[in-house]
Amino acid sequence: MKLNLLLTIVIALSIFGLSFIIHREFEKQKVFTKMRDKYKESRDKKKEAEDIFISKYGVIENRSLLYRLDRLMYLSGLKERFHLSAEGFVGILIAAGVISGIIAGNIGRNIFLSLFVSALTVTAIIIAVRVLYGRQYKRIEEDTSLFISILSNHAKSSSDIVTIMERTYPSMDGPIKVLIKRFLLDAEKEGNIDLAFDVMKESSDNRVFQTIIVNLKNCMHFRANYEEVLQQMMNQVSESLSAREERKNILFSSRITVVSISALSVIIVLLIGKGIGVDVKSILTGNLIGQFILFITGLLYLFVTAKLFGIDK
Repeated sequence: MKLNLLLTIVIALSIFGLSFIIHREFEKQKVFTKMRDKYKESRDKKKEAEDIFISKYGVIENRSLLYRLDRLMYLSGLKERFHLSAEGFVGILIAAGVISGIIAGNIGRNIFLSLFVSALTVTAIIIAVRVLYGRQYKRIEEDTSLFISILSNHAKSSSDIVTIMERTYPSMDGPIKVLIKRFLLDAEKEGNIDLAFDVMKESSDNRVFQTIIVNLKNCMHFRANYEEVLQQMMNQVSESLSAREERKNILFSSRITVVSISALSVIIVLLIGKGIGVDVKSILTGNLIGQFILFITGLLYLFVTAKLFGIDK
């Protein structure tokens, strides 16, 4: 017993010492610094290539799953805040699904329960990210009127869009302020205002906001009156907000309906079972066919829930 303990301590100390030596050599050779610099260089090149592509062709929707996930990371703010890419997000989903499935399998000793918990965990993470994306989207929608108003005020004293944006920037907050900052940085760095406008437009999924950016870009090219165009856009924003309230009411009713049907379904099954003297719960959970039926029903319910409780655009 003592010999095994001593051997374990020696092995642990050896591993620790070896790790320390390797880490010290890496520090001497600046391996970590080189890896970080290489990553930043690769990321900057990728971003530059995406910006050039957007300026020429715009965003091509539904190109691939990784592309859409990467865009979701960007629009939800996770990419900027945590530098989380689509590949990293997929890795998190897989790890969370596997770990939760193993834990559920060890507790319940049931393969269908394990698979369902894995699916539930993955769905919950995706919904959480969609909620973050929804907050960004709604914040842009809510702040669009203020954005137009401030732009219009500064357009009275200047006809240069970069100057107008610079004066608007301190008065804004939230996602739109981040987009204005990105516009100003791109305009200064690249010297290409068209590219800055295109990147700003595709950095949001909000159609009204995108239309404003397109109109501002057209005003710049045709030397139109920014103030007049922005005033027209204010009316469109008001109509869009009214339509949004109607959609929210319809969606809320749908969510209430799904919750009510789910609760009633459980109650009805239990009552029917008691009425005819059959233990429905045991039938569904006590054999392989019943468990499979519950598993498929659970997956369908997760799918419907993810659709209904996702973000309303």
